[in-house]
Amino acid sequence: MKNRLTIKEFADRAGVSIATVSRAFTGNGRISDETRKKLLQLADQLGYSAGRARSARNDATPPEIIFFYPEVYSDEPDYFIAEIELAIKRSIACENIFTITPFDENDDHVIDSAKLRMLDGSIAGAIIVAATPGAKKLAKMAESCSLPYVIIGSIPGFDFNSVLYDNEYGAFLAGKYFRETGRKHPAYITGHLDSAKQAGFKRGFGDSDILVIPGGAGFRFGTNALNYIRKNHPEVDCVLCANDILAMGLMKEAENKGIRIPRDLAVIGFDDIAVSRYFHPAISSVSLHLVKIGKTAVELLRKQFSGENHVQPEVVQCDLVLRQST
Repeated sequence: MKNRLTIKEFADRAGVSIATVSRAFTGNGRISDETRKKLLQLADQLGYSAGRARSARNDATPPEIIFFYPEVYSDEPDYFIAEIELAIKRSIACENIFTITPFDENDDHVIDSAKLRMLDGSIAGAIIVAATPGAKKLAKMAESCSLPYVIIGSIPGFDFNSVLYDNEYGAFLAGKYFRETGRKHPAYITGHLDSAKQAGFKRGFGDSDILVIPGGAGFRFGTNALNYIRKNHPEVDCVLCANDILAMGLMKEAENKGIRIPRDLAVIGFDDIAVSRYFHPAISSVSLHLVKIGKTAVELLRKQFSGENHVQPEVVQCDLVLRQST
């Protein structure tokens, strides 16, 4: 039995680049019909399996979309990611032609494995959540393999194929609301991607100083933040939390301590995950419209599947949704 050739070994035998081999088997990117035909014929002669695996696909074995996201290690679910992923799954399932596999892009082994899968043509496209250097690596891989991809968020150097949202503007709306409703002593509880949120919140509050308190991505961090405020800064009368989970932990602890919301302390969360609407009191939140973000990502992938190589970015506008916590 012949040893199975890797894509690099096959590319060396064929005298072409790895990317050219990928284009031949995926049908993505620019490659002449003559070159593709020659590579497919050579694959049959040498027993290279990527070509056969690709051509053997049928309706019962749909191509796969991989959903890359930076995992948050907090011992709790990542609700932001979960709602986007659910929207992607629902958008894809209606046509019954794709599946989704989540990856932890902080794992170098997983990133290396993803690169091989991109190169051998076993996946149809990628949706990548921007947040860490690993996301940029994945986007570069997809681009070099001529693989359709969409970035959720902004990565410097990538001007196309993106779904964008504006954290700074959302935080600005929160600060502006607090200022206009007479609040005097603001605090911001940190999470992830905080620089834009802090800047926007400060600008919305009229560029006044804001108290910045370490937070995180779990309920307990909200509880800790409330206890810190109560002990060290009892004058704080309004809080913007970097995510809704922080707001929930903070508000539950406030209830335990007899702090009345919103009379004593007004609270705004971030993301507007579904459970924030059913929490008591219901949480005011900066809505990024996570379902729309997921659906839009799928729409941009479909455009690339239809032949558009560089799709213009789509911006999903955020809103401030006011509920009982303010």
